[in-house]
Amino acid sequence: MTGTAVVTGAGRGIGRAITDRLCGEGWTVYATVRSDAHMQELSQLDRVVPIRVDITDDDAGEVLTENVPARIDALINNAGYALTGPLETVSADQLMSQLATNVVGHHRVTRALLPNLRANENENAGRIVFISSLSGLFAIPGNGAYTASKYAVEGLADTLRMELRRWSIGVSLIEPGTTRTDIWTGMSNDFDATVAQWSDRDKDLYRPATDKMRRLIPLLQRSAVAPERVADATLRALTDKRPRRRYRCDLASRIQIHAMALTPATVTDRLLARALA
Repeated sequence: MTGTAVVTGAGRGIGRAITDRLCGEGWTVYATVRSDAHMQELSQLDRVVPIRVDITDDDAGEVLTENVPARIDALINNAGYALTGPLETVSADQLMSQLATNVVGHHRVTRALLPNLRANENENAGRIVFISSLSGLFAIPGNGAYTASKYAVEGLADTLRMELRRWSIGVSLIEPGTTRTDIWTGMSNDFDATVAQWSDRDKDLYRPATDKMRRLIPLLQRSAVAPERVADATLRALTDKRPRRRYRCDLASRIQIHAMALTPATVTDRLLARALA
């Protein structure tokens, strides 16, 4: 199966890997980006139509409907970023910004493009894929804002799957673990920059937690999987005759999910608090 797909956040990382993979399989990709540099890069690729749009803008849906075909086969909601830090250090504005991109933006784009997906007359009427995370399945200290956004994405996708069933529009979640993207390769510097903005009080309160996080980040970076693994899972979600509700990208993630499911919450709370809080 090939067709026409819209990929948000396609300029780098997972979004770029998905765009490259779909193009390699013969898909035409309408790729949303925010920078001139990414517009120029993607415009050089065959079968890619870059669209400059910020999905947090109120008119993002209108911009997309004006620039994509009346009929599309797939929407991949990928755009997002990770805000780190204990929740006490996260301002209301920062949390709103995290949710605006990772949740509300996906909802905005999906609402705008549902008519384009319904216009699909193929046997598989259309597919929506949300790039979620293991953070949408369980929480860890110091990652609360991002975790909240991914929990919301999980609920958004699960609800849409039921609501869109009558139109045979499949909705799937991709749940990668740590992935080798800008979010993780630059995590140490980004984390230090975030901590630098905290008040002196918060720095003192959470010094043990920040020290633990600084030791953990290099371990996570070494265990990260390539974004191409996420792209592979996304392609399966688009081409499987009966798309699954959830796709995991590597064995380590599957083991982690099963381990968390089998371990009592009181135990995981204690272990994670000791390790990271």
